[in-house]
Amino acid sequence: MHLLDIVLPVFLVIGAGYGLRRSRFLRAEETAALSRLVFYVAAPALLLRSVSRYSFDWSRSAPMLLVMGGVSVLLAAGVYLASRPLAPERRGVLAQGAQRSNTVFVGLPIVLAAFGDRALATASIVIAFMVIVENFVAVTVLTLPHRRRSARDPLLWGATALRILRNPLIIGCGGGLLLALVGLHLPASIDRTLDLIGRTAAPLGLLTVGAGLDFRKLRGAVSLTALAAVIKLALHPALVFVGLRALRLTDLALGVPVLIAACPTAVVSYIMAREMHGDRSLASAIVIGTTAASLLTLLGWLALLGCAD
Repeated sequence: MHLLDIVLPVFLVIGAGYGLRRSRFLRAEETAALSRLVFYVAAPALLLRSVSRYSFDWSRSAPMLLVMGGVSVLLAAGVYLASRPLAPERRGVLAQGAQRSNTVFVGLPIVLAAFGDRALATASIVIAFMVIVENFVAVTVLTLPHRRRSARDPLLWGATALRILRNPLIIGCGGGLLLALVGLHLPASIDRTLDLIGRTAAPLGLLTVGAGLDFRKLRGAVSLTALAAVIKLALHPALVFVGLRALRLTDLALGVPVLIAACPTAVVSYIMAREMHGDRSLASAIVIGTTAASLLTLLGWLALLGCAD
């Protein structure tokens, strides 16, 4: 398969979403509704079904997840410490933007295009694990620069833990994992229903990503956005790749984590920045800049992984 055949359709759908918003066919409230539909319904249905249908090699999954989580934590810590000269509201935003991947709206479509349905189980476990890691990392780096709320505040961490447990992606993966562990199979009618709903996650998610792009928000944050893009799209997946190769992992255990790490910064990072006194303009710029730049960088990672063979 040609590399452009993997990446280009994904970004053409993103471009279609951008065009629909520019033509006012999709308005802000409609885009928000589609985003909620994907996040709360379609993606959890996809993850629940995929996890419930596969058995996992936990001896292989654990090292893969440890590398993913370890790289994310170390990368965020390194960026945070190195960004001391920045204003407090920008330090946490930059550290968060450097490690938080858009797993659902970009990651899943790219992984499915590159490896097919056989990658769904691996992708589901990685996504569920990284939702937990990235949320705790984000809360830490966004809280530390501000003295108004301590990162040691148990109420803050309790609220974060509750938010994670209520996350639809965690619920979907957890439900599927429970079914897989007890050996229960979904009735054919329910399985087919979840399949039909889950198949809408990728196209609708990509449309909402495109509809949310506003390149005017890059003004005034070009240098920091470029720095975040280099770290997020090049350094982050490179560290994951090196770590996994050192463990001699191959195929899906190598390709899926690297592609997820190579995805642009998650849209939810803007929401976190807004709610936790971060620089929302910088957060928005990082999401937009990394999304645009990932068209080229993903081609490079797909080539390195041999996805064109």
